[in-house]
Amino acid sequence: MSKNTACFSVSALTGAHDARRIKREIDRTCDGVLAVSLAHGRNTVTIDFNDTGVTPQKLRDCLTHMGMDVTGARIRYHSMQ
Repeated sequence: MSKNTACFSVSALTGAHDARRIKREIDRTCDGVLAVSLAHGRNTVTIDFNDTGVTPQKLRDCLTHMGMDVTGARIRYHSMQ
C-alpha cells in the first residue's frame, strides 16, 4: 500500500456546505481515502488515498456523480522506501 494524492480542478465550490457534502460522499463511496481537503479560492479538491482501495478514476467519477465539473486532474504517486 502506498499513499498517493489526487488534485482535481472542479467547478466553483460554494463554501462549507460543499466541503461537508464532498467529504461525506467520498468517505461513504470510496474505500482507501485517507484525507480530503478543499481550496475554495482555487476550486480544487485534493484527496490523499491508498492505491489498494481506490483509483484516481473512481475518485473523479465520484466527484462527477455529485454534479461537479472536473476540468483537470494531477496525480502524485508517493514512493515508500
